[in-house]
Amino acid sequence: MSITNIMSVDLEDYYCDLPFSEWSKYDSRVVENTNKILDLFERYDVKATFFVLGYIAEKFPELIKKISDLGHEISSHTYSHIDLRKVNKKEFEEDFFKSINILEKITNKKVEGFRAPFFSINKNNYWVFEILNNNLTYDSSIFPVKTQLYGIPNAPRTIYKPFLKNIIKKDEKSDLIEIPMATHKIPLLGNIPIAGGFYLRFFPYWYIKWGIKKMNKEGNPAMIYIHPKDLDPEMPKIKEYNWYYYFNLKSGIKKFENLLNDFKFGSVKETLGILND
Repeated sequence: MSITNIMSVDLEDYYCDLPFSEWSKYDSRVVENTNKILDLFERYDVKATFFVLGYIAEKFPELIKKISDLGHEISSHTYSHIDLRKVNKKEFEEDFFKSINILEKITNKKVEGFRAPFFSINKNNYWVFEILNNNLTYDSSIFPVKTQLYGIPNAPRTIYKPFLKNIIKKDEKSDLIEIPMATHKIPLLGNIPIAGGFYLRFFPYWYIKWGIKKMNKEGNPAMIYIHPKDLDPEMPKIKEYNWYYYFNLKSGIKKFENLLNDFKFGSVKETLGILND
């Protein structure tokens, strides 16, 4: 029996890694690029989970309604793409509940999941999970890798229930489900990211495919993600952005389409059998 992997989209615009106060200076490209993704999902009969910024939903409610009406799942990616390592509990709660309220009003469906921008979870902000546990069914913020930007390399690599006070530990009594980003473990080197996004553009496709197949062979679905900007070879240059934002953008659509062709994908709710309230 073939494994259904999990497809997710971090629904944000190309300028959303900049400070929120800068966003209004830029022309949006998110509707056009998201429609590219939706067309591909339709072609390959894929349902996905969209982790949506509340700001984008507020600005383009018809896009979010369209995504939901097509049978995809809407989850939260915060309101303003905040780095959770740089905010306190009160600031996070305000932003988080603002995003949830906007998304639920547009879709008339309960938001079940969350993903932290920049995968910005570390041992100093495990308190985030107490809030998520009280309000949601699952989280998908853990990237079990070591990079300069983010990562918890010693976190579990496959779906688990985290101990809320120390999320690298499992707790079967926990209500919250954690869905880490897909990685391929290499002895001595550690976990290599194969989850999509920049890594889909950076690594040769055969390696991504091999890594996902290995996860599936072990009985585990791979959590894959994409940003609309990853499929935009014409993405405008932003001087504050590093080289990796633009690396191999021309390969994005072809590699993404290969993934959709080679593997079976579903949304989180579909794959884990989470029912609507």
